[in-house]
Amino acid sequence: MARAWRFSIRWKIMSGYLLILVCLAASIFAVNGRIVSLQKEIDFVTEHDIQVHDLTSEVEKQLLDMETGQRGYVITGDDRYLEPYEKAQASWLDDYDTLHGLVADNPSQQKRLEELRSVIEKWIAEAGQPVIAWKKAGDTPQIQQYFQEDPGKKYMDRIRVMIDTFRSTETKLTLDRVANLDERNKDMRTALYLMMLGVAVVAVTTAILISRSIQGTIRKVIRAIDHLASSDGDLSERIEVKSRDEIRDLGDATNRLLDNVQRETGEKTQVAELTTALQGFTDTAALSGMFVRKVAELFNAPYGVVYMLQTVEGEHGLHRMAAYASDGGNGERSRMFKLGEGLVGQCAEENRMLAVNHLPENYVTVRSGLGEAAPRHILIAPASFKGSVTAVVEFASFEPFTASQRQVLRELLTSFGIILNSVGSRMEVERLLQESRVMAEELQVQSEELRTQTEEMQVTNEELEAQYRVSEQKTLELEQASLELQAKAEQVQLASQYKSEFLANMSHELRTPLNSMLLLSQFLAENQNNTMSEEELQYAELIHKAGNDLLALINDVLDLSKVEAGKLEVNYAPFNLTELPDKMEHLFGKMLEDKDVAFKRSLEPGLPEIIQTDGQRLEQIVKNLLSNAVKFTHYGEVTLSLRRAKEDEENHLLPGLDWTTALAISVRDTGIGIPKDKQEHVFEAFRQADGATSRQYGGTGLGLSISRDLAGLLNGCIHLASEEGAGSTFTLYICCLDRADTAGMDTAGMEAASALEAEASALPAPAKPKREASGRTGTVIAGKTVLIADDDPRNVTALSAALESRGMRVLTAGDGIECLALMDRTPDIDVVLMDIMMPGMDGYEAMTRIRERAEWADLPLIAVTAKAMKNDRDKCIQAGASDYISKPVDLNQLISLLNVWLNEN
Repeated sequence: MARAWRFSIRWKIMSGYLLILVCLAASIFAVNGRIVSLQKEIDFVTEHDIQVHDLTSEVEKQLLDMETGQRGYVITGDDRYLEPYEKAQASWLDDYDTLHGLVADNPSQQKRLEELRSVIEKWIAEAGQPVIAWKKAGDTPQIQQYFQEDPGKKYMDRIRVMIDTFRSTETKLTLDRVANLDERNKDMRTALYLMMLGVAVVAVTTAILISRSIQGTIRKVIRAIDHLASSDGDLSERIEVKSRDEIRDLGDATNRLLDNVQRETGEKTQVAELTTALQGFTDTAALSGMFVRKVAELFNAPYGVVYMLQTVEGEHGLHRMAAYASDGGNGERSRMFKLGEGLVGQCAEENRMLAVNHLPENYVTVRSGLGEAAPRHILIAPASFKGSVTAVVEFASFEPFTASQRQVLRELLTSFGIILNSVGSRMEVERLLQESRVMAEELQVQSEELRTQTEEMQVTNEELEAQYRVSEQKTLELEQASLELQAKAEQVQLASQYKSEFLANMSHELRTPLNSMLLLSQFLAENQNNTMSEEELQYAELIHKAGNDLLALINDVLDLSKVEAGKLEVNYAPFNLTELPDKMEHLFGKMLEDKDVAFKRSLEPGLPEIIQTDGQRLEQIVKNLLSNAVKFTHYGEVTLSLRRAKEDEENHLLPGLDWTTALAISVRDTGIGIPKDKQEHVFEAFRQADGATSRQYGGTGLGLSISRDLAGLLNGCIHLASEEGAGSTFTLYICCLDRADTAGMDTAGMEAASALEAEASALPAPAKPKREASGRTGTVIAGKTVLIADDDPRNVTALSAALESRGMRVLTAGDGIECLALMDRTPDIDVVLMDIMMPGMDGYEAMTRIRERAEWADLPLIAVTAKAMKNDRDKCIQAGASDYISKPVDLNQLISLLNVWLNEN
C-alpha cells in the first residue's frame, strides 16, 4: 500500500516542469499573434523592397549595356557589340513595367518612373538608333559631327540622376519600414521579457516548493555522511532515512556501499597484516608454518597444510613443509605428491584453486581435548611466482568457504609466492656460499695440519740429532740412531711427496666444480636474455666473486706449499722495470678511484730500464702489497715508488751480497696503520693485524707471508714501517743485475722465460693465446661446431650454455673413445675442447690418436684440465694439443683462444 501513494522525486519534478510548460505555452500563445504580424511586415520588406532595388539596378544595367554596345559598335564596327544593345533594348521595358507596378502604392515614385521612361525613349530615338544606322551606312562624317555635340550624353547623365533619386527615395522608405519594424520588435521583446519574468517567477516558486520537499531528506543524508567521514574511519555507522522517495533508496544504497567498503577494507587489512608478518624469514619451513597458522586462524579453519615444490632425496614433487592442527592420522598419510597426483598435484599442474564440498565422514579428522569431528569442506590453492607454481596450500573447514575468503586467499597466495621464492633464492645462495666457506675452511684446516706435521717432523729431526750427538760414544747406539734418522728422513720425504700429491689432487678436485660454478655464474651475470632481476644479478656476481676468491686461495696455498717445500723455482730473465707502475695503476687504479683514494707513483731518475730478475714473482709481490694498501685505505693516497737502495739500507738489510744494483720498491698508504705489537705477526701465514672472528676486513692472511718468502727467493726482503692511524709503508728490497753483467746469463734467462711463460699460461687469469700475434681480431666462432670431450656433466653444461649463447653448435662426448667415434660420424667439427682426466681413454691418448689421422692433423685441439702444475702444459702440447687452458676456465680467455685458432684455420 505504501508504494501505491508514494510521491517520488520524479513525479515532483515532472509536476513542476508541467506547471512551467503550461505557463510557457500561455505566454507563447499570447505573443504568437504579434510575431505573425511582425513576420508579415518583415516578409514585405524582404520581398518588395529588395525586388524594387534589384529591378532598379537591372534597368540601370540595361541602359549601360545599350550605351556600351552602341559606342563599341561605333568604334570597332563589330556586330558582336550590337548583341548587348539589342538584348537590353528588348528587355528594359518589361523590367520597367514590373517596377512601375511594385511602386503602385507610391504615386510620386510612379511619376519619377514615367519621367525616366520618357528620357530613355528619347535617348534611344535620338542617340541610340541613329548612330547605329549611320555606322551601318558608313556615314562617318555624320557620326563625328554627332559626337562633337553628343546630345546622348546629356540624356544619359539625366537618366543616371533620375535613377539615383529614385533609388535613394526607395532606400529611405526601406529604412523607415525597418525602423518601424524595430520599434514594434522592441515592444514585442518587452512583452516577451515580461512574460518570461512571469514564467521564471512561476518556475522559481515551483522549484522552491519542490526542493523544500527534497532538501530536508538530502540534508539528513549529508549530515549522516559527514558524521561518518569525521568519525576516524568508523565504517560501522549507517544512514537512517524515513522518507518514501528515491532519497531513501540513496540511503539504502549508501549503506550497502559502506558494507562492501567495510568488508573490502577488512580483507585488505588482513592481507597487509599477514604479508607484514611474513617478512624477515630466512627459512622456508618457518615461513610456511607462519603462513598456514595465520591463514587458518583468519578463516577459522581447523586444519591446514602447506606443500612446497622441491627436490628432496632425489624425488621432485610437492613435499609437505608445514601443517596446522595436524595429528598424523590416515588423512595425512602422503607427505609428497607428484604433479598431477591427487587433488594437491592436480591443483599444482593446473595452477588453479580447487574446492571440494560434502566430504565423507572419514576423510580427515580434527581432534581436541574434548572430542573430534570431520570437516566437510576443503579448499586447495596454488602459490605461484611469475606463472610457475612454487607451493600448494590445503585448508579444511566445517563451513563452506565464502567467495570473500577465496578472494582473500588468492591475494595472500600472490604475496606468499613472491616471498617464498625470495626466501628460497636467498637460502640457495646462502647454501652455495656456505659450501664455499666450508671448502675454504677445510682446505685451511688441511694446510694447518700439514704445517703442524712438518713442524713436528722438524722437532723430531732435532731430537734425533741430539740423540746422535749423545750416542757418538756408543757405536751401536749411533748405528741405531742413524737407522732411525734415515727412517724419519724417508718419512719426511714421503710426507712431503704425499703433501705435494695431495695438493695437486686437491687443486684438481676443487678446480673442477669451480669451473662450472664460475662459468655458469659469469653466464648468468651477463643476463643475455634479460630474464633476471637486479637482485638475482647481484647474487650471480657474488657467487662468481666468491669462486674467484676461492681460486685465489687455492693458488696462494699452492705457492706457500711450494715455497715451504723448496720446490718453487726462480727464473731470472730480463724485466722491464719502467712498465711496472703502469701495470699496477691499470690493475688498481679503478678500485682506488671508486674509493676516492689517489694513486701516485714515483720513479727515481737513473734507474736501469731493464733488470735481471724473476718478473712474475716480482709483480706478484708488488700486487700483494698494493692489494693490502687498497684494502686498508679509505681516504688519502696510495704511493708506489721505485728507487735505488741506500748504502746503509743495503748493509743493514742485504748484508754479504755483492750485487751491482739494490732496488727498493715501496708501497705507502694513508690507511689505518698497524699497531707495533702486531707488526711481527702480519707476515705469518693465516694471520692479520685485524685477526678477530668479527674482523672488519676480509682476506686469508697468506699474501704477506707468500710475499716475504718470494722476496727471500729473489735474494731480498720486505721491511715494514707503520704507525697506527697514520698508514703503512712496505718496502721490497731486491738485488738484481744490470744488463752489462748478464752476458753469461742470456741463454739461461731465455730458458727461464720460456718456463715462466709455460707456468703462467697454466694459471686461470685471462691471457692472450700464443698465436694472437697474427694481428687478426674479431669474433668468428658464430656458426662454428665445437666438440666438448669431458666426463663432468657440470662442466659440459656450463661450457655448452656459454658457447651456444655465442652462436656455436655444441657436440659433447663423455670420454676419448666416444670423442673419436663422434668425430668419425661428424666430419664438420671445427674445434675440440679436450679434458685430460677422463675414464676409459684419457685426453692425452685421445689427442695422440687424433693427430695420427691425416684429416685431423690441422684440427685445433685445446686442452682443458684442472691440472695446473708446471709440466702439464708441456705434456698436453706433446700429446698433440694446439693450445692449453686450465680450469676454472675464464670464459673471455676461452673465447679469445677459439677466435684465434678458428681465425688461423
